[in-house]
Amino acid sequence: MDGPTLSPISAHARLWRPADKDVRWTGGFWAEKQNLIRSESIHSVLDAMEDPANAAYFGNFRAVAESGGTFHGRYWSDGDCYKALESILLLTDVSPDEALTRFMNDRIDIIAAAQEPDGYLNTQITLTELGRWTDIEHHEMYNLGHLFTTACLHHQVTADPRLLNIARRAADNLYDTFHPRDPDLARFGFNPSQIMGLVELFRETGEARYLELARIFVDNRGTHPERPGNNGDQSQARVPLLDETEAVGHAVTGPYLWAGAADIVMETDEAPLMAAITRIWEDSTYRKMYITGGIGALHKGTAERSHPRYEPIAEAYGRPYQLPSDTAYNETCANIANAMWSWRMLQLTGDARYGDVIERVMYNTGLSGVSLSGTHFTYSNPLRFNGETHFIGNNDSPRRWTRWTCYCCPPQVTRTIAGLHRWAYSTAENAVWVHLYGTNRLDTDLGTGRITLRQDSDFPWSGEVCMSVEAAPEADCTLHLRIPGWSDTTRLRVNGDPVEVTGCGPRYLALTRSWAPGDVIELTLDIRPRILAARPEVEELRNQVAVMAGPVVYCLEGADLPEGVTINDVALPADARFTPVAAQGVFDGLTLLRTELPRRAPWTTQALYAPARATDQSAVSATLIPYFAWNNRNDNTMAVWLPRKG
Repeated sequence: MDGPTLSPISAHARLWRPADKDVRWTGGFWAEKQNLIRSESIHSVLDAMEDPANAAYFGNFRAVAESGGTFHGRYWSDGDCYKALESILLLTDVSPDEALTRFMNDRIDIIAAAQEPDGYLNTQITLTELGRWTDIEHHEMYNLGHLFTTACLHHQVTADPRLLNIARRAADNLYDTFHPRDPDLARFGFNPSQIMGLVELFRETGEARYLELARIFVDNRGTHPERPGNNGDQSQARVPLLDETEAVGHAVTGPYLWAGAADIVMETDEAPLMAAITRIWEDSTYRKMYITGGIGALHKGTAERSHPRYEPIAEAYGRPYQLPSDTAYNETCANIANAMWSWRMLQLTGDARYGDVIERVMYNTGLSGVSLSGTHFTYSNPLRFNGETHFIGNNDSPRRWTRWTCYCCPPQVTRTIAGLHRWAYSTAENAVWVHLYGTNRLDTDLGTGRITLRQDSDFPWSGEVCMSVEAAPEADCTLHLRIPGWSDTTRLRVNGDPVEVTGCGPRYLALTRSWAPGDVIELTLDIRPRILAARPEVEELRNQVAVMAGPVVYCLEGADLPEGVTINDVALPADARFTPVAAQGVFDGLTLLRTELPRRAPWTTQALYAPARATDQSAVSATLIPYFAWNNRNDNTMAVWLPRKG
């Protein structure tokens, strides 16, 4: 499966992405997760997608190809099927698998047969009496966008043009429909993955019309908010994107839109558009993001600036600093979209704060969407779960599942982890940027020669990272090492000699020299557990604290408390001490944190309020687990934030 050796380089990105084959996880945390996706998760996903009772169903393509049948699932089923094929591509590119490749090739043949003569391709329309482009909630754009993205990757990995040709015909049909800029069609773009997909098609084919169309979809946002069928802030359509100042609306459609806009900036260098998505990212990150990297706090929100109508918004960003724990929505797709958007901002700027968000998402709420077994999934990701008394809202579930009424999240998880090696490094002229730490290998051409780096680390359970140079250009080359904002003290040695690490906060440390085979870089990051508080504006978290070690957020499950003690009965001292322990059993391979938690004074009356009392002085032994590992046991009561003592 030999394809092109280089990924397309965007003219106005500061950083470039190496070819997919140039980076591999060779061991450690992410290699284990990638192997789990290959051995378990992808088969769970594909099995579910052959079940007509599941929300995403490959059989819809087959029904169209055979000229008959009933549509099954949700309107966005096609897009989720494409995401599953993208997962297969990424997995088989790393490690060839004949069975998965046969499955993919068979589905491509069926997809080709399902495409209509004019290039239109949406089974939820073709198999029903629904009309084309009549309702934004039909998700036609979402489905096509994931087709475009998957088709480009398929061509890069296999050099086979079949799926790319399908995508181009669909994109040409989309261009013919939307290029005239009919105001009645300007409202379309809910869940707008088509913008990212069209830019990727432009990069892969050089066809300028695809970039032009992507820009049209960005321009359309907010231009006709008064038109019937435009759902306002729900799909970021009340205010033109260039004028937007805040992250509003549905927490998947927003990051998909803003990530697509970032892709456009990489190709066009539009300063006003860059300024807009930077403003929105800062609002999302500094006022509306959870400690886990999750976004989309509310099952049901309100468009407050739509006064006096106050339109309802589903799966929504809340107000600034509105971050409830037990009713937190944090859809898995939204959380990963947050990382996708931040990845693009990182390529545009080289600013380490974007790398920190990618890391925060992937070690926490991006990973919590899949069980430790790899076979079960979750849609929402709360930061507190109350067991049998917990309120179960839309798409909440007390247990992880294999089939679901909205199945977009499982293939989102599988494709992201399967392709996470693509986010580990970037390159630039005579430079390598190291974004993610772990055991991996980079072997890429910098133009002045090849550079080969081997990285060895037990990250995130250890802060020790060793990078060995196996090959390097003769000319000077700069290695930019990301220093995470959470690392309070960082040490660095090159060939045994200490190098001063200055500054604070997220940043890249530049090492420029003529590198030679045998050079060794030793980086020590500070992963000591830290007790964190939220800003005082976050009303739900006043006088509460949480624990992070390195990039990993920890939580307390009821299963790790003595009998008769619940998550409501304990507090966390501001000076608590933690003992890292290597886990066994269900958490084998993870590092847990043991500590002593004081018991709170019992509530002895049915009154809702009573005089404040001091916390009991007695303490109980408890073990904190990584947040991403919660809900893998019977007692899944859980809390990330605990009352602060002292």
